Amino acid sequence: MDKIAKGKRIDLKTVFPFLGLIAVMIFFQAVSGGRVFTPKNLKAILNDSFFILIATVAFSFVMAVGNLDLSMGTVMAVSCTCAAVAAKASPMLAIPAAIISGGLLGWFNGFVHVHMRLGSLIGTMATQSIFTGILVLLLDGGTLSAPISMLRWGTMGLKLTVMLLVVLLGGYFFNFTAYGKSCKAIGSSAEAARLSGVAVGRVKSMTFIVLGAAVGLLGLFSLIRTGTASATTGSDLMMNVWCAALLGGLPLSGGAASKFRAPIVGSFTMSFLSNGMTLMGLSTHDKQLIQGIIFLLTIAISFDRKNMTVIK
Repeated sequence: MDKIAKGKRIDLKTVFPFLGLIAVMIFFQAVSGGRVFTPKNLKAILNDSFFILIATVAFSFVMAVGNLDLSMGTVMAVSCTCAAVAAKASPMLAIPAAIISGGLLGWFNGFVHVHMRLGSLIGTMATQSIFTGILVLLLDGGTLSAPISMLRWGTMGLKLTVMLLVVLLGGYFFNFTAYGKSCKAIGSSAEAARLSGVAVGRVKSMTFIVLGAAVGLLGLFSLIRTGTASATTGSDLMMNVWCAALLGGLPLSGGAASKFRAPIVGSFTMSFLSNGMTLMGLSTHDKQLIQGIIFLLTIAISFDRKNMTVIK
C-alpha cells in the first residue's frame, strides 16, 4: 500500500504541470469568448513563447545544479546593445556580437560563483549591478537603433526553426550526455559528484556560459523585433523564466528530479497565461500582481523543506 501511495504521489507531481497548462488554456478560451486559439492570437503566443522557452531551456541546466541567476535580463539588454553597436558596421556582425557578449557575461557569472566562491544568488545579484553599469555606459543615457534591413529577419519561420533546434539540442544534452547527467548529479550532491570524478566547477561555469549565450541570442532577436536597444530590454525576462521553470516542475534544489519537459510545459503555460490576461484587458500592473502571486504560490508548493540548502 505504501508503494502504491508513493507511486500516486509521483504520478500527480508529474502530471500537475500538464494539468495546469490545460486548465490555463481552457479558462482563457472560455473567458475571452474563444479568442485564444485564433490564428492571429496563436502567432502572438508563439512570439512570446520564443523568448521564454529559449531562456528557460538554458536556465534548466543552471537549476539542475541547484543554482539561480538574477542577471539574465540585464545580460539580454547588454547583448542587445552590443548587437546594435556591431550592426552599425555590418548587420551580420550583430549575430556573433550578441551571442559572444552574452556568453562572456555568463562566463563572468560562473567565475564569480565558482572561483570567488559566492553563492549564485548573491553573486549574480552583484554582477547584475556591474552589467547595468556597462549597459549605461554603452547606451550613454539613450537608445540604439538597428539597421532597417535587420527588421526583416524576424520571420515566424526563423523563430520556429530556432525554437525547435534549441529544444532538440537542449533535450539531447540534458538527457543523453555526460554534461547533462553531471548537472543533475551536482544538484543531488556536489561532493558525491566530485568524488565520482565530475569536474564540478567546470560544469557549473558551463551552465552559466550556456545561459548567457542563449540570452545573448534573445538580445539579438529583441533588437530584430523592436528595432532598438534600451535600458528596459529584457526587464521582464527573469520573472517570466523563473515562473515558467517552477510552473513546469523544475525543483529549486536541482538534482535528479529535474526533468527536461519542465521548461517546455512551463514556458507555454506562462505564454498562455500572459496572453490570456492581455485578452482580458488587464493592465501591466495587474498582470505583474497576478504573476507575483503565482510565483509565490509555485515556490511555496515546489519548495523542498527537507533540503534547506537550495541555492548553491
